[in-house]
Amino acid sequence: MKIYAPNVHLFAFELYKGSNIDLNTLQSDQNFLWERGDEIIRVTLHQDLQLSQRLDTKKEPHSPRVDLIKDTEVIDDNYAVSFDGKITHNQDLLIKGFAHPLRIYDSYSLWLNLRRPEKENNQVTDDLDIDVLQKFNPNNCLTLKENPLFLGQTLLITAWLTGAKEQKFVKQIADECLKHIFANQNTVPPFFRQGELFGSAIFEYGLFSQLDNYQHVLIWLFADNKADEKFNLCYQELLDLFFFRTKVIKAYKDSRAIYQQLDLIYRQIEEKIEQIPEAGDNKKITGAYLTQLQKQLETFPQLALRYTRLLRNLEDYQNTIAINGDNYADRVQQIQGILPGEDLGFLETFSQRNCSFFQQQIKADLGYFQHGSELLDKAINSIRGIVEIEQDQSDKSLERTVQILGIGFGGGSIASGVITANIDKIKIPLANISPNHPLHPFYASLLLSIIATLVFIALGWMITKRK
Repeated sequence: MKIYAPNVHLFAFELYKGSNIDLNTLQSDQNFLWERGDEIIRVTLHQDLQLSQRLDTKKEPHSPRVDLIKDTEVIDDNYAVSFDGKITHNQDLLIKGFAHPLRIYDSYSLWLNLRRPEKENNQVTDDLDIDVLQKFNPNNCLTLKENPLFLGQTLLITAWLTGAKEQKFVKQIADECLKHIFANQNTVPPFFRQGELFGSAIFEYGLFSQLDNYQHVLIWLFADNKADEKFNLCYQELLDLFFFRTKVIKAYKDSRAIYQQLDLIYRQIEEKIEQIPEAGDNKKITGAYLTQLQKQLETFPQLALRYTRLLRNLEDYQNTIAINGDNYADRVQQIQGILPGEDLGFLETFSQRNCSFFQQQIKADLGYFQHGSELLDKAINSIRGIVEIEQDQSDKSLERTVQILGIGFGGGSIASGVITANIDKIKIPLANISPNHPLHPFYASLLLSIIATLVFIALGWMITKRK
């Protein structure tokens, strides 16, 4: 199978600012896209593009979209760095391309193009075997490795069908293009859907159910000049579409990581609540267990704070999806304005179906995990209740003991005073206690005082117990 004038477009995006981004990360990774662009050209065409040296990333933004090429590098109002070189595939083939660096809203964007020209020396170039696409992606260089700021990428491969015969096997041709653009078959994204855009067949690869290894690839096979011409009319809007789409996918992917963290904390909350005795439980609560509950009471607010922050992050991702989904739909409408009457159903599916699904999924997650906050409140209130009850009982027990001893010693003192006052003056010398000697008045007074104290303690115990 053969194709004509294949084009490979890489649309890659990374954040350049954000409230949650560490300053050191920004400084260390701010040249990530430009370095990857240099690496791709170095590997494919053996040239040093030195892209970062051609940029002015400090340009003041006059609009949400800023071209980053230095003014001194701009030729004929072209804000892309053009280049050409050769690859060897049975013969030396001329390859042209460009690198277009941009700043879009809060992100950097790199549009990198590698293409076999339709004409060379004013002569139409030859059709090529599909396996020539291997030369466009040696060592899988078109798949950028993620870093903390990297948002994602879209790989768009366009090519012309060579005749009516090939149109009957268009799906097979697309699959062959995908197979040869990725030398490592383990990195080939699975087929997702197919449709038609600007009158030509387009195929999408990459499943949202495999977000950990998600790779977005479009293969667009032109049947005539119309698709190519319309693509050139709205290429800026299509670039914006890929940007907003990437932001949505990144937000949804990050929301799944937040989901996992929330689920883990939710299970911890449930386990801790199961360990708390219910009200009215007759189980003896020891001092050690009470101390343990007090420690839990100290840790629960920290857990609640972390849980609340994760819920807030999940809500932020929901808002990010909503905002960028709306922006995506707005760009589709702009393309519709440029191409009135054009069927854009293939593009609209993402905003109408996928974005809606992502938002509904996060909404369901928020509804489920909101119960975790209620469980945390319940746990904190339960522990506080147990601690307060035990503390109150301890205070009452101490109060009762003081009352009993107060009654006992007070009554004993009164009795001792009365007894002592009515004993004749003590003139008998103190003698040892023995059966041969009568009880000395001192001993009699002491014994009667002790008996009186014990009687009053018993009386106090009975009174406080009745209360």
